Amino acid sequence: MGKLYLVSTGPGAIDLIVPRAVRALETSSIVVGHQLYLDLIQPLIKGKQQLSTPLGQEVERVDLAIQNSRENTVSLISRGDSRVYGLAALAFERLRQQGVIIDLEVSPGLTSATASASLLGAPLSHDFVALSLSDILAPREVILKRAESACAGDFVSVLYNIQSARRQGLIYEVLEKFKVGRNGKTPCGVVTNAYRPGEKHQIVAFEELFSMSFDMLTTLVIGNSATVVYQNRMITRRGYLNDSGK
Repeated sequence: MGKLYLVSTGPGAIDLIVPRAVRALETSSIVVGHQLYLDLIQPLIKGKQQLSTPLGQEVERVDLAIQNSRENTVSLISRGDSRVYGLAALAFERLRQQGVIIDLEVSPGLTSATASASLLGAPLSHDFVALSLSDILAPREVILKRAESACAGDFVSVLYNIQSARRQGLIYEVLEKFKVGRNGKTPCGVVTNAYRPGEKHQIVAFEELFSMSFDMLTTLVIGNSATVVYQNRMITRRGYLNDSGK
């Protein structure tokens, strides 16, 4: 009998993959994932059988891993944490639908939100919301409603899947929802390719976001009323000091 590991590979840097996930990859004879994510971890999987499917074929990718895990030890990889916008939930769904019972283990990983936060400073020190702007799995109306709620709750908000070639305008509709409760000078972080080649990060005022363009490899962190900038670092105050933040 084989085994299926749901492996979280973090933002992309090998030294940020947790040891448990590294051991799972070492144990596996087959590694399944999107080719970009396989490329990022090649030093760990060299010599192993590698199977990939294109973006948009996540169900096929999960089924491929399940099929091979019946007689082999397989790692199905997700960037970030497989349980956070990753393939873990889909894998469990497919196992339930197929009535398959296999030996399965999930490893945690560093998410895009926390990786981006470490580059920016400490913007997630209090309550925050993560929101994906991909309208493939959630209708635009739902995304906009959730953005409106995040703004009303004064949550620091981490936006994933910000802008694609097909979906250009939704990010600006979302920003309009936040505009109701955000000062134009509210600090926001823009992080691209966190801990990967081509990494870029900057802190800008909320009002500047409307004139910027993004991509699917960018994570956006929108500050709240307690977020300030100090020494070019974005900090969301916890309230320990009960000061004015100046």
